Amino acid sequence: MCGHLSDPRTFSSHRRVRCGLRIDGLPDSPTTNQPVHSQEAFTRGPHTGGMSETPDEITLSTDGFAMPTVEVLTGRGFITGKSGSGKSNTASVVCEELLDAGAPLLIVDTDGEYYGLKERYELLHVGGDDRCDLRIGVDDADRLARVALDRGIPVVLDISGFDDPDEGRAVVGAVVERLFAREKQARTPFLLVVEEAHEFVPQQGGLDDVGETLVRVAKRGRKRGLGMCALSQRPASVSKDYITQCDWLVWHRLTWDNDTAVVSRILGSEAAEDVQDLDDGEAIVQTDWDGEVRLVRFRRKRTFDAGATPDLEDIERPELKSVDDDLIAELRGDGDGADDTADTATAETADASPEGRDATGTGATATGGTGGTAGASGHASGDPASDTAWEAAQFLTFLSRRLVAAVTWLVTRTGALSGRALSWTADRLARTPSGRRRVESLLPKVALLVVGILLGAVLVVVFG
Repeated sequence: MCGHLSDPRTFSSHRRVRCGLRIDGLPDSPTTNQPVHSQEAFTRGPHTGGMSETPDEITLSTDGFAMPTVEVLTGRGFITGKSGSGKSNTASVVCEELLDAGAPLLIVDTDGEYYGLKERYELLHVGGDDRCDLRIGVDDADRLARVALDRGIPVVLDISGFDDPDEGRAVVGAVVERLFAREKQARTPFLLVVEEAHEFVPQQGGLDDVGETLVRVAKRGRKRGLGMCALSQRPASVSKDYITQCDWLVWHRLTWDNDTAVVSRILGSEAAEDVQDLDDGEAIVQTDWDGEVRLVRFRRKRTFDAGATPDLEDIERPELKSVDDDLIAELRGDGDGADDTADTATAETADASPEGRDATGTGATATGGTGGTAGASGHASGDPASDTAWEAAQFLTFLSRRLVAAVTWLVTRTGALSGRALSWTADRLARTPSGRRRVESLLPKVALLVVGILLGAVLVVVFG
């Protein structure tokens, strides 16, 4: 970037380029550009009914800023900004556009705010309390992944209602694992949206099983069609293993030094200054597919803002849409189970491959009753290199080999130095007849001592 964006409101709509930085979405325009449609189509689930052409692009601002649909669905995105800057609104706009396009997605909702999308769209809202369409647990992970991926039904996974936060994390980990595993066969463009990414993939403190799973999706999901968009108020607190995988990034207003330092490392010091002065809804958008950096004002979302800060006035909640009652009954196990049996057989076929193995590595999956996997932390990757246990074993093997090599080198060097020291000492002592007699008497004892030390070191390395 060259030049500052300290007051982007001063730009006129006809001024499209400023020092190489494209300006989109400023100022607001009363017209909205319609996206171009392609010949390809997604298979839509029962919530939309039938086939429909999918637009090549999704339009995110009132004056036509758009991003390629497939790049958003299968790529790696990161949306950040301090509270009130427009971060969650931008994520909702992306979701609205994808839902309009009939594209499948699953939202990991940490604060219970994305159910507002149900004002316009038929979504399955699941979570840990009775506010949801359906209460779920870890055992429902496989069934939920099938509903989202195989049937194309949009899902809001609301973990804000779990009394035990660890239970919510376990559900997220199990569902994401099943999505990753099933995408090997499905190959359907699908977006996973994750709020509060710093809680799952933190920069400090290391990654647990859930974090490892999400990073695996970031690194390996694209080839299967599984995309991911993470959100956080604090980019400095998000693992750089994730941010460095992203091919589209949205930087809303940031003011903390640690956060603007991340912007500086990625976009330069001038962008780090500009990002501090952005208005609500404005963002610096970086897209790898065209190498552009733009200033964009995202439109307001069209659905109910369930995440708005409450005030003293009563909030008028709209009537919300939901998925078909038959699907809810099926997921609860109230149906005849015919469809579930077929889906379970498909899941067992997938699990028979290395891609669907559970945490024990045996490929066994518990499908009775709930149709879910037996546990939240089993890794479901077909490539052994993507399994955490396999990676740990490889790492320990590497360390063991390095330790043996280091001990061997140390013993060899110690033996050589000891030999030189003994030779020098013996030479000094053997200059007189009495000294030679002392050397002759001590030499066998010293030799036995050295052999004992070396033998002890070898035994420690081999059996320790």
